[in-house]
This record gives sequence, C-alpha cells and structure tokens, in this order.
Amino acid sequence: MMTEQIQAAIGAFRKIILGGVPLLLQQDETAFLSFMCSLAAIDALAAYRYTTGVAGIRFRDFITEYFPTAYAPHVRNLYRLRCRILLNFSPAYFTLTHAQPGVHLRTSPIGDTILSDDVFFQHLANAATNFFNEVEVNVDRQNAMHARLLNIDEGGAIFY
Repeated sequence: MMTEQIQAAIGAFRKIILGGVPLLLQQDETAFLSFMCSLAAIDALAAYRYTTGVAGIRFRDFITEYFPTAYAPHVRNLYRLRCRILLNFSPAYFTLTHAQPGVHLRTSPIGDTILSDDVFFQHLANAATNFFNEVEVNVDRQNAMHARLLNIDEGGAIFY
C-alpha cells in the first residue's frame, strides 16, 4: 500500500532532488554540488529499494539495476566516488565535468573516467522515476521503502 510516508518521501525527493539539482546544473560553479546531491540521492533510493544493511552493496545494485548498462564497468568506482565526495569532498576515480555530454563515461587524459553532470543527473532522474513507478505497483517495493522510512536508526523519512 502506498502509505502516507511513502507518498511524502517520493514527493519530497521529486521536489528536492528532481526539482533542485537542475538549478545546480545551470552553472559550472555548482556542478560539484550537483554530483554530491546526485550521489546522496542514489544512496537514498538504494536504501528504499534494498533491505541489505550494507550500503555499498545497495548502492552498486541500484546502479546496476536502474542505470544504463554503460555504467556496469564503473559500479565499484562509483561507490568509491560516493564515499569520497560525501565524506572527503574529493572526486576520486573520476573527472567531473560540467555540461559535456559527449565525453561522459569516456577515459580522461589522466586515465580515470569522465562524468558529465547533466548526463549523470538525467540517468539518476530516469532511475528514480522507474523505481518510483515500481513502488506504486509492487507491494514488495512498498514494504521495503516503508520499513526504511520508519527506521530512524537506519534511514528515516524525508520531511520538507
């Protein structure tokens, strides 16, 4: 059942992430912040989707299941990027670019992988939309998300 908590969380996610990050994508100075928000958003979505207590497994599984297959070779490093950006403010393993879709997921001159903020966010938005569509019709997805929202020690609800 689409509980009040699930509906509120989806609404807040859409407003904060899907509505807010595009504002960050409008200029180069806020591109890094768009990556921070996008990676945190993936982390939240993965926690709503999977019941395992291991954040890295959830994150990697979400990327594998909901992002384009071109991300598959980068799944491990994307989780490392998530950890480095959110905990150390460092874009390790990737070169982050602003509005350069033609180089997205290509090898950079220093040998890491390039991520373009606009493409990465669009893939996140598509993944979130697909996941939320599943939640609307799949009782198992609803139960997992609802349990996560009620668990203040491991997650909790979004209030905005």
